[in-house]
Amino acid sequence: MKAFTFKKLAIAATAWTLLASPAGAQDATAPPTPQMAAPLAIEVTPFVSVGSRGSSPVGAAISFPLGSSFSIESEVAYRRGEGHLNALSSSANLLYALPRLGLATPYLATGAGLAQYGAPITSREGSVIGTEPAIRFEVNAGGGLKVPVDDGWGMRTDARWFKSFGRNGSEHFRVSQGVSFDVGKP
Repeated sequence: MKAFTFKKLAIAATAWTLLASPAGAQDATAPPTPQMAAPLAIEVTPFVSVGSRGSSPVGAAISFPLGSSFSIESEVAYRRGEGHLNALSSSANLLYALPRLGLATPYLATGAGLAQYGAPITSREGSVIGTEPAIRFEVNAGGGLKVPVDDGWGMRTDARWFKSFGRNGSEHFRVSQGVSFDVGKP
């Protein structure tokens, strides 16, 4: 039931982003307008997420263009974790822009970073009696869709799978919705 709900949420977020973009016909011989050109500005994206961990992370990502198709991104997020832990995570990601769909730009993402978790503390009988903070290395993979609203900002939907390693390592999914702002040329 839980996976079905997240699947519906991911589909709804993607549909909402696609519907928000005007998808008009484009003349192949016309010179590219500023909205059609590949973004080569530094972007800041505050976001809110829903995920399979039960709490909704909020955070921000800063992406730096490496060319017309690649950018590198640094991301920091906060969530209320297991055992009322204030859990932070940070990652470095590589984004690859795919060919445009109308004004929307789909992309692929992969990266690695560190995340805080609440590791369970168990009694001698095996029952969980509390949690302690732990930091785990994690990798992520996924993709998303960027839709420009005008020359300076746009909407971004992102879905990712995360895998953490270590004794209490786990997997989880996250769907994020954010607003991207161009803050300057590199």
